[in-house]
Amino acid sequence: MRTKLLALADLAQKEQKEIYIVGGFVRDALRGIPSWDVDLVVTEEAEQFAKRAAWRMRGEYEMLDSQSQYSRIFLVASDGRPFSLDLTLVHGGKLEDDLKRRDFTVNAMAVSLNNYLHAPDWQESVIDPCGGKEDLHVGRLRLTTEECILRDPVRLFRSARFLLRLGLQFCPDTLAVLKKNAGQIRYAQKMKLSMELFQLLAQPYAADGMKILQDELDVLTHFFAPFARMNQVIVEGEAVFAHGLEVCRALEKILGENYCLTSELLHKLHAHLRQKVAGNRPRLSFLRLACILHDIGKVDGVQCERAKQSFNHEIAAEAYIGSLAQRLCFTQEEEMYLIRLICNHSRPLYTREVDLGANLRFFRQFGDTVPELVLLSMANLVARHGMDAMRCRELSCLLDDYFAGKYATLPEPVISAREIMEFFNLPPTRAIGKYLEAVYAAQLEGRVKNSGEALSLVSILLEARNKGGEDT
Repeated sequence: MRTKLLALADLAQKEQKEIYIVGGFVRDALRGIPSWDVDLVVTEEAEQFAKRAAWRMRGEYEMLDSQSQYSRIFLVASDGRPFSLDLTLVHGGKLEDDLKRRDFTVNAMAVSLNNYLHAPDWQESVIDPCGGKEDLHVGRLRLTTEECILRDPVRLFRSARFLLRLGLQFCPDTLAVLKKNAGQIRYAQKMKLSMELFQLLAQPYAADGMKILQDELDVLTHFFAPFARMNQVIVEGEAVFAHGLEVCRALEKILGENYCLTSELLHKLHAHLRQKVAGNRPRLSFLRLACILHDIGKVDGVQCERAKQSFNHEIAAEAYIGSLAQRLCFTQEEEMYLIRLICNHSRPLYTREVDLGANLRFFRQFGDTVPELVLLSMANLVARHGMDAMRCRELSCLLDDYFAGKYATLPEPVISAREIMEFFNLPPTRAIGKYLEAVYAAQLEGRVKNSGEALSLVSILLEARNKGGEDT
């Protein structure tokens, strides 16, 4: 990276341009932490300078915002690691005014590119109009001004991520300002808000960040009203929201070494969870969100028999997730993926190693989301009751079977749950799933070849179930 920065400084000197490194790179450099994304400001002609710099350094140029002359150059370091340079025009024409408009004081520092590259004591020449160096030294997260929140309410979300990422504490005045302006989150740009939330969800401390946003700042309640109800509804002695956070933390334990899964299986899981949904964001980020929201359907307080309660609240969750998906500008694929995880989060618990029909239907129905559903079920067990060795072994076997491709090629079922419910005038209950499992097992054995034969088998099962006095 240094070679590329030297080339950039050389070009700036030849063109008599003043160029400064700003923001997070300066902050991390002061802490002795390497960073691979560099933000720079140029005092004039930033767009044209960035284009010439990209050509000079053989990088790929991308214009991000023509109004602010905000450009990005994609480069590759000498060791093969990719990194980027973001260049923009100094806001307002003065560097100090530009820095004072930023979010937090620790991000409102700058240093001349030449000083950073050539001065051994470059830290002494850091331009710091808001006192960021001192705040960084004492471990304090402080807003530059209250107006910065009004200009960009997404900074309310960003505060939790920076607090945890940098290991800082809120300045009391800043905490008061953030809480006072929590309602401003309703006016944030949806796409920026979505990007910021998923930056938090990309981290193993996502649950702690969401707790800060809800319990300390009250931001989540203003962002999405059901979060308030999740904090109020108590199930088994625990608020729905608090339980979701514990499930998310349990997921991190399960995905860590030496908990309950083999190293080989963990390696496969991490590779799977790095895959991106709709080519956009990793599965793991969605899985963390699903952990937190998996019981959102319970906020309606649906009263029913315990055997049916879980099924009903999973169905109720779909409407809430659809509303959240709109707030976060999800693609249809992202929305359906999150709905699938949340509305089926307990499904793996109804499979058994000895129950071939249940396993076959589970793998056929959920395909490449099987690992996430199994992990979500495991995390839920760990958070609520703990997971015994037998249950861990059963669920681990599902993961082993998935990665071994044991059920990779399965035929389409000859009948659906909707067809069974409509033909026999039945409500949606767990029993429907049992009928589907029995039919599918019979289909694979060659005993059922079409929907008519499937309905005949279900009729026999219904008659036997009714004679036994069980609900359908």
